[in-house]
Amino acid sequence: MESRDTNSNGSNKVLTRPCNPPAENTTTSTDTQNPTSTACISCREKHLKCDGLRKCTRCTAQGITCRCVEAFYQYFYDAHPFLPPRHHLLQVLKTNSMDHLQTAIYYVGSRYVSGASAASFAIEFESFLLGTKPAPKDESMVQAMLLFALGLDGNNEQTKAIEILIKAQNLAVELGMNRREFTMVNGRGSSVYEESLRRTWWELYVVSTMMTGFHGSEIFHQQDPLSNVPLPCEEKEFASGFIPPLHSIDQFDDGSFDSEEIAWSSYAYRIAAARNLDRVLQSKEILFPDDPALYKLEAHLTNWHLHLPDNKRNLFDQFGILDEMLFQAHMIANASTMLLYRHFSPLDGLTVRTIKSCTGESKVPVARASDNMHTIRTIQAASNISKLVSFPGPLVKHTHFFVCALTLSSITHLSLWATLPVMSPDQDLRQQIRMNAGALKAVAPFWPSAEIGLRQVTNVAQKIFANRKDAVGEVFWRDFIENDFMSGMIENPSNGS
Repeated sequence: MESRDTNSNGSNKVLTRPCNPPAENTTTSTDTQNPTSTACISCREKHLKCDGLRKCTRCTAQGITCRCVEAFYQYFYDAHPFLPPRHHLLQVLKTNSMDHLQTAIYYVGSRYVSGASAASFAIEFESFLLGTKPAPKDESMVQAMLLFALGLDGNNEQTKAIEILIKAQNLAVELGMNRREFTMVNGRGSSVYEESLRRTWWELYVVSTMMTGFHGSEIFHQQDPLSNVPLPCEEKEFASGFIPPLHSIDQFDDGSFDSEEIAWSSYAYRIAAARNLDRVLQSKEILFPDDPALYKLEAHLTNWHLHLPDNKRNLFDQFGILDEMLFQAHMIANASTMLLYRHFSPLDGLTVRTIKSCTGESKVPVARASDNMHTIRTIQAASNISKLVSFPGPLVKHTHFFVCALTLSSITHLSLWATLPVMSPDQDLRQQIRMNAGALKAVAPFWPSAEIGLRQVTNVAQKIFANRKDAVGEVFWRDFIENDFMSGMIENPSNGS
């Protein structure tokens, strides 16, 4: 079978693996003597004997679900890390039947595996939603629906994704997942599983906010979505199973005035960025650039940047590994800035009105009142998102919401390009547009929303380029004729008398 992968620059390639079971002479003595020590996750989940090969014979014969699980944790998990780490999840699945959750994992993981049918997994998961297959109304179903909604959204099925996400929210509130004590009662005696439940609640909030911001649809209906659920810990702590003391969102808010020094996780700063985006989205309509409400929102956005500790300003750890939670936090923060100032930037919104992928029509910037400072902030935020593309590492491992951020950034770049005087230098701006388009192209084989966004951004860029090229030609010939006429006037002054 084939499994898709990406190199460090984000371009995709195909790794080919044999579909047929390997011959007996390819099995090492270690494989045959100790098959269970390296058993694939699919066989271990089902308590089946496994031959321990890199691509086990059972999976080759019965399907590719094990590859989907591997792909899920390899490419998707770091961007939305609310399920237990792989080895902890395996322990839970050994003693609990969670076919609905496994199907959701297969569905998302199939995006990264050539030959896997995401549609078939989607149909199977919908049977759990419709009740034709039994599924418990518990926290595992909330997690499964959240995963399914994320996969649908990346597949450009936004309406359906929002519908599923709202169901997940309603069930979460019904179960009481928004209360601190829920994790203690339902944590299965595991600190890691308790952390997973807390992360599930927070992930619902962050994902709902991003969907609202990028798609323009209000999703989270809970009056107090933040509740008193403690904030998540660092990823390495979650993976190791050593969960540190818990802290609340109120402690995070009061941190600047409290003498107690608390090292907040990257996930916590991601939540803080999402809260600022939520504030921007929930604010009353701001009609003028000097509105006091605008200044209040500016304070929240500015303070987020100012109060980042030194170790959170660099998106890479000491081993050179990208912190995906910080990556998303900066992505959300810059998207919030663009959404806040979009109405006060005198950019050409009509030029980009055909770009609707990942972003509602209301997000197209059409200035109500101009303000140069707000325009500068909008352009800078768009450039900051473009810079994220240049960071080392496979682009496909980022959240699919990065597609939406790139589209929003491209809208700003293209709007600015359309307003530049025809003889103005535009090389730097064109490179940013090309970089955004290149990133969308790299992710497109995995997420259809990127393919649609790429097509729309490219079409607008081609039109602007053609218009500017024609305009440059007109300016050249007009100047040539005028200069020729003036030369004639200078050489033959009597003709002008």
